[in-house]
Amino acid sequence: MTPTIGAVISGVDLNAVKSPAVYDEIRSALWDNKVIFFRKQPLTPQAHLALGRSFGEMERHEFFPHVEGHPEIQTIANTGRKSPDTDRWHADCTFREKPNAVSILRAVEIPPDGGDTLWACMNTAYEALDEPMKKMLLELDAEHDISYAFRRMGYTGEARQLDAGNPPYIHPAVINHPVTGKLCLFVNSIWTKRFTNLVDRYGENLLKLLNEWIMKPDFHVRFRWEQDSIAIWDNMATQHYAVFDYAGHTRRMHRVTCEPTKVRLDARPEASRPAPIERFGEAPMMMMDVRLPSPQEPMQANGAGAQAQRGPGMLDEARMQRLSDTERRAVKAVFDAISSLDLNDIARRSANV
Repeated sequence: MTPTIGAVISGVDLNAVKSPAVYDEIRSALWDNKVIFFRKQPLTPQAHLALGRSFGEMERHEFFPHVEGHPEIQTIANTGRKSPDTDRWHADCTFREKPNAVSILRAVEIPPDGGDTLWACMNTAYEALDEPMKKMLLELDAEHDISYAFRRMGYTGEARQLDAGNPPYIHPAVINHPVTGKLCLFVNSIWTKRFTNLVDRYGENLLKLLNEWIMKPDFHVRFRWEQDSIAIWDNMATQHYAVFDYAGHTRRMHRVTCEPTKVRLDARPEASRPAPIERFGEAPMMMMDVRLPSPQEPMQANGAGAQAQRGPGMLDEARMQRLSDTERRAVKAVFDAISSLDLNDIARRSANV
């Protein structure tokens, strides 16, 4: 479909595959083209699952509902009232220790116009970078965090629920593809929280640069859905973007994800590892031996005296260092505001209530 990515396969009925050689050919085409497409394939649930199993172990998903009786087949639907939050570049489930290697999506109900999906090749995106940038990225690690992403999208309650079973994970910023061995960028705009071995300010700007870099059309293919179209993509070598230009109409898809795969960079085999940071919902940064004095106790009035009254145990400096610049500034602003209060006046007022 383009010189970089994408191919359409015809001449096969995926509901009536009789030979494993058919699945072998499909797998080979996927590794060569990164995303492959089929038209007019009204897959039964059994055929959809068989296609998924041809790539490896099937998965169940954290936050999508499933087709009744088939927990591995996720329903991804949007009524057109608001953005589906997938209209940004991402790979699936990179917050896991083992993200799925393959996703298979079938169009069940499509809008009269719009609703296309784009894919970008992360091997081509990496190889197109200048050599100094490629060399630096091979030394960098990035934290991927599902609850961080959900909080940014405004789903705080869901973030709390998902956090317990999905602790953040660190992966190298560049990985070797598990089948081809080719080097691929492995950061994205939804799940990647930060670089762990860069100062936050540098890391934030580098992440923005890379997320902008992969938007180059040179790396892309765009697919226009029809009823019963199917896309199979290599989740370790691509990112994708679901276009939200169908407001007022429903778009409903069925998806399976398969083959949980250990992320690897051959040059640094131990780069993928759990993130050694507190999860969302743990005790806050503000510590610990703090109590409100009674109105009879003496207090500093405000300013520097009140700052001294705050004491060294009020903030956990180790945790503060793990925050981004923005988060540190916010916490500091809160405590600076507290320090400027006239505590004697507050005590007098509370005594008169």
